[in-house]
Amino acid sequence: MTSQDRTARIGIVGSGFRARTMLRVLQALPDHFEVAGVATRNAEDRVELAARGLPAAGLPGRPAPAYSSVPELLAGGRPDVVLLPLPAGAAQPVIRDLAAAGVPVLTETPAAGTVEELAALQRLVDDGACVHVAEQYHLEPLVGAQLAVAGSGLLGRVTDAHVAVAHDYHGLSVLRRALGVTFEDAEITARRDARRVLPSPSRAGDPEDLALVDTVHATAWLDFGDRLGTYEFDDAQYRSWVRSPAFLVRGEHGELRDDVVRHVGADGQPRRSTLERVSAGGAGSHEGMFLRGYTLDGEWLYRNAFRPARLPDDELSIARIVADMADHVLRGAPSPYSVAEAAQDQYLQLEVRRAAASGERVRTRPQPWTDGRVCRHAGTGPA
Repeated sequence: MTSQDRTARIGIVGSGFRARTMLRVLQALPDHFEVAGVATRNAEDRVELAARGLPAAGLPGRPAPAYSSVPELLAGGRPDVVLLPLPAGAAQPVIRDLAAAGVPVLTETPAAGTVEELAALQRLVDDGACVHVAEQYHLEPLVGAQLAVAGSGLLGRVTDAHVAVAHDYHGLSVLRRALGVTFEDAEITARRDARRVLPSPSRAGDPEDLALVDTVHATAWLDFGDRLGTYEFDDAQYRSWVRSPAFLVRGEHGELRDDVVRHVGADGQPRRSTLERVSAGGAGSHEGMFLRGYTLDGEWLYRNAFRPARLPDDELSIARIVADMADHVLRGAPSPYSVAEAAQDQYLQLEVRRAAASGERVRTRPQPWTDGRVCRHAGTGPA
């Protein structure tokens, strides 16, 4: 069997919450992925992996090969791709070791903590390492459909975007894509304001009480000259019952506001269309519980390639970035999300934080990754 035909073998380093989520997604999609193994220094987690996997709260797990080190994972599991759901600082030496071994890496966000570390990571790619970054928010079904509208030309030339869907580099990544921006410089103004708000559910469940909690509401304005982006996010926004995501894109011919598109048709008359979520499993449906995708005026903007797996939207985006990485490694598909892109997103969020702390306007500057290489990798994984 050639690398073009076979299922990708995926290894994971770590056994924390993010690693458990990734493992659960991989195991839910056996037609797409094979779990090569999990490397963790935690002896109790290795025992649990061998017995019943790493189940999330309230969800079952399945046994998976467990290794005590990355070299053991490479020797025993022979993965095509290794996922690194580790903090930025802990990930850097592991990335270097995997690069030296010639193993493709999909590392966690942020790619690195500082501009200097980001530049060093790009130099590693320039020297031939296959490293990509697991940025997933632009791949969530609704966000993917919204970005498809923004890039379709239906709105004309995009001039403004307001994105409040994710924190820091995640939100800025979506904002860049909504505006069609890559590495252009920007003037940034930002602020961070203390607020009080009702608590949000945690990963473990609903809040125990409804006493107000402290939060920070961040807002930043990124002026790219011919395009203006507004980033907004509240620390309590994820899973919140009282703080919702928002997505607004304006172009010369129309606008998208959340799930509503307004533009003018060829007949010169106003048109108002709605993004429609198409799901199975509702009343009268015997298909199972899964998302089919999003449409606009009957045309598919996003189609779920992993149906009928019963995965929530955020886990569908994890599946997508891993699948894109596997296609890149085994079949020569385009880069899923380059170190250069991830470095730019992290750099922008560092500059947003600097602008907010100083209260002054900050001007970004071209960085070493702007003209950096995007790693090319195809068909060289283990047979």
